[in-house]
Amino acid sequence: MGGVPARLSELGSWGLSNDEAWVALSTRVGGFHQFWLAISLTPVAWAGLVKLFSLAFGGGEAALRAVSLLFGCLTMWAAFVAGRRFAGHPLGGVLALAVVAFDPLSISYSRILKHYTAETFFCLLAIDRAAAFAESRARRDLVLLALVLVGGLGFANSQLFLAPPILAALLLDALLRRDRQSVRDVGILGVAVGVWFALYYLLMMAPRLPSASSDPYWRAQVYLSPSWDAARTGWTHLSWPLAAALGARGLAVGLLCLGVACVLRRQRVVGAALVLLVIELAVLSMMRAVPVSQPRILLFVTAAVATFCAAAVGLVVARAWRRPALGILATVALAGLALDFVLAHQWRALGKSILVQDAGPLVQRIERERQPGDTVVVHGNTTFIFAYYQRSTPVLDPVPTRAVSVGYVPRPEDQHTLFVNDQILDAALLAALRTSQRVWFVASRLRPSRERRIRELLSRAGTTALDERRPGAFLVLLTPRSPTPAGP
Repeated sequence: MGGVPARLSELGSWGLSNDEAWVALSTRVGGFHQFWLAISLTPVAWAGLVKLFSLAFGGGEAALRAVSLLFGCLTMWAAFVAGRRFAGHPLGGVLALAVVAFDPLSISYSRILKHYTAETFFCLLAIDRAAAFAESRARRDLVLLALVLVGGLGFANSQLFLAPPILAALLLDALLRRDRQSVRDVGILGVAVGVWFALYYLLMMAPRLPSASSDPYWRAQVYLSPSWDAARTGWTHLSWPLAAALGARGLAVGLLCLGVACVLRRQRVVGAALVLLVIELAVLSMMRAVPVSQPRILLFVTAAVATFCAAAVGLVVARAWRRPALGILATVALAGLALDFVLAHQWRALGKSILVQDAGPLVQRIERERQPGDTVVVHGNTTFIFAYYQRSTPVLDPVPTRAVSVGYVPRPEDQHTLFVNDQILDAALLAALRTSQRVWFVASRLRPSRERRIRELLSRAGTTALDERRPGAFLVLLTPRSPTPAGP
């Protein structure tokens, strides 16, 4: 199947990015307290699985990213199961599988050491379990839903967002069916899950959350405003990942089919859950709790909507065949959507990694070739990468989340290793060249204009003895300039 090779492509070809490295540091630090500090906002069970993979398969990039790959592949299975149940026909599962298998964002995040594929998997699984209960009304299916919500929280922070709309949709469905037993069962489940989620949030997440008002990164994101413009802004940021997954025509037809399908009794729980989830996230965005400008954060939502849009198309086509003439017409329309789907994807780019910051091999070169007395200057965008790839065991120091989003900073391994930002870079380089015969400088994730300015600074500060570039990163070795000979 094409979705798996696309996710496997370049899995271990590049070093960890700075954002990946701060997750990977939990596999290298010593002791439980350092591990607990290192996981930061990463879901606890997901971080534990990464640690287990590193112990079992080594600390290579492919071994660590295999956790994201695992959940990326499980998401394809969940899409097929959920799509087939929603459509009541295998065609719905096949179309849902195809959309998720070749979704550019889902593929990309299956190769990045982050938990976003786990969020997508547990989102689809939870919605499918809710649909199963709405169909069977069996307590066994409700228990399975509870296990997915509660157990999934250890792997996916988004379960906090997902549980309220799913349980509300089930409660609304039970009330419409006047099923008192289901109303009681869902109500009890809602209270139990709510208590567990509240305790988990207060004890495990709230102390680590960065403040959107004080953290520069989150302050710069886009949030919905409580106005009529919110719908346009929200659609702008949600529609492009959906169109990338479905195609422009596929998105329009898929949303139409989804709206029609969710009027049906068997499908209304899924429709209500999706609508309530979008409304909930919009309200949270207006409260500046969830930005809409980060597709990785909303991947579980966009992937779920795309999945059920595709499944809804399958439902409509399958039902159209109850009358052969309609079936032929629907199949022709499906072929047109398939062509749009093919044309909407940049197939050669699906196997290419995004956000490559290949500074890891550069750090390893520094560690191999540095000599006693050498000074190493590390740009702030590369701090976590250096801390992960350094030979010595990383040591982390806690800092307030208002200063650094992750809640800690790596400690330089010795007095000859400097972590610097743009403001002190010039002074740090000049000071290092006064006391050391060789100064290594490594940086990554710099805009071209910023890299040019830094390179001009480096050329003024000393003589370049080595200059190595890798995708998204570069390494320069400087020596002090020889004094200009005095005139006769």
